[in-house]
Amino acid sequence: MKKIIVVGLLVLAVLLSGCGKGAQPTATPGVQAEYVPVVSVTGELVPDTWATLSSKSGGTVAEVLVEPGDTVAAGATLVRMDTTALEISLRIAQQEVAAQQAVLDQLIAGVSDRIVARADRENVQQVTQAEIALWAKQRQLEQARTKNPADDVAVAQVRVRRLELQLTQARAQNPIPEVTVAQVELERAKIALDDTQNEYNKALDRPWEDQEMRDAWAKQLEQAQLNYRSAQAQLDRASNAQRAHAISLEVLAAQLEETKIASAQALDAQKAYSITLSVLSAEVEAAQAQLEYLRAWDNPYLDKATDEAIAQARARLQQAEWSVAQTEQQIEDAEVQAPFDGTVGVVDVRVGELVSPGQSLVTVGDLNVLRVETTDLDEIDVVRVSVDQGVSVTFDALPDQVFAGRVARISPMAEPGTGGVHYTVVIELEEADSVLRWGMTAFVDIEVE
Repeated sequence: MKKIIVVGLLVLAVLLSGCGKGAQPTATPGVQAEYVPVVSVTGELVPDTWATLSSKSGGTVAEVLVEPGDTVAAGATLVRMDTTALEISLRIAQQEVAAQQAVLDQLIAGVSDRIVARADRENVQQVTQAEIALWAKQRQLEQARTKNPADDVAVAQVRVRRLELQLTQARAQNPIPEVTVAQVELERAKIALDDTQNEYNKALDRPWEDQEMRDAWAKQLEQAQLNYRSAQAQLDRASNAQRAHAISLEVLAAQLEETKIASAQALDAQKAYSITLSVLSAEVEAAQAQLEYLRAWDNPYLDKATDEAIAQARARLQQAEWSVAQTEQQIEDAEVQAPFDGTVGVVDVRVGELVSPGQSLVTVGDLNVLRVETTDLDEIDVVRVSVDQGVSVTFDALPDQVFAGRVARISPMAEPGTGGVHYTVVIELEEADSVLRWGMTAFVDIEVE
C-alpha cells in the first residue's frame, strides 16, 4: 500500500470587491506550501539473527529437549535423532579398522612358523575334501549312465498299447443285449403269472368245478410264480454283469491314462538325460581342476610381503578409518544444536516422528535485537529509498506509539510475489519496546527525497 502525505499550510487571501463605483481589488500574499513525501509499506518484526534448524541425515526423532519460548545457549542440543543403527555401524567399522591394522602389522612383521604350519594343514585338509568330492561326482556320473530312461519309455509305450487293446475288447463285450433279453423274459413270465392267477381265481369262484381242476390250476400258478422268480434272478444277474462291465471299463480307462502319463514322464526324462550327463561331466571336470589346483598350491606365507601389498594394506586401513570418522560425524550430526544464544520460536517436530534431511525442526532467534523487514515494497518505490533514510514505524499491537528508525539495508534482488515483485528493506529501530514480539505486523513510513 502506498500513500503520499503532503503536509503544508496554504493561506489564500480572497479579495472582496465592493459593489460601489471606483472600488479597487486588494491582494493578500499567499504562504508557500511545504511537502514531506514518504513511502508507506508494511513489514514484519523479526530478530536480527535467527535460523530454522534441520537434521542433515534425517531419521526418527528420539528426543525433543526444548519448547517454544525456551532460552538456549550456543551449542545446546535441541533435538536428538535415533542413532541406534549408526552406533552399530560404528562398532562394525571400528572392528574393521582393528582387523586391517592387524593385517598390516602382520605384513610388516612377517608371519610365524605356527601360521605357516597351520596353512599347510589347512591345504592338506582341502586336498582330502577335494578328492572325496571328485570321487562322489564320478560315482554320480557312472550311476547316471547306467540309468538310461530309453528302456522305461519302451516299457511304458508297450503297456499303453496293451491297455488300449484291452479297453477296446472290453467295450466290444457290452452285456446290454443280455439285459434286454432278461427284461423280455421277465415281462413274459409276469404276463403268464397274471394269466394263471386269473384262471385260478375263476376256478375258485366256480363251486361246481371239479377239485382236480382247481388243484391243476394251483400247480400251474405255482409253476408260473417259479418261472417269474427265475426270470427276475436272470435279470438281476444281467444287470450286475452290466454294472461290473462299466466299472471294468472305468478301471481300464484310468490305468490307460496313468500309463500315458508315465510314458510322457519317461519321454521327458529321456530328453533331460543328455543334459544331466553333460552337467555331471562338467562337475567332474570342475572337481578335478579344483583338486589339481589345491595339490599345486604354494604356501603364500613363506613369501615376504611386497611393498605393493603393504601399500594396499595401508590403503584398506585408511579407508576403514575414514568409515569410522564418517560414522562418528553422522552420529554427531544426529544432534540438532543451537548455533547461537537465543530463544526458541517454533518447534515443528515430535518424538517418534520420521523426518527427512533438511526438514524444518526448530526455529531459534536472538530477541535482544529486533528489526523490521518490509514485505510489499515494489520496484517503483524502491528506487526512491536509500540506506540511512529515516523512518517512522507503528504496530497493530501499539497503535498509539510511533518508533523512529533508519533504513539499514536494501535487498539487491527482487522476490516474486502474488502481486508482482517486491524488495526487502531492513529497518533498524532506535529504541524497541519490551512488549514487541517476533512476527508482529509493522507499518513503515520511509521519508524520501
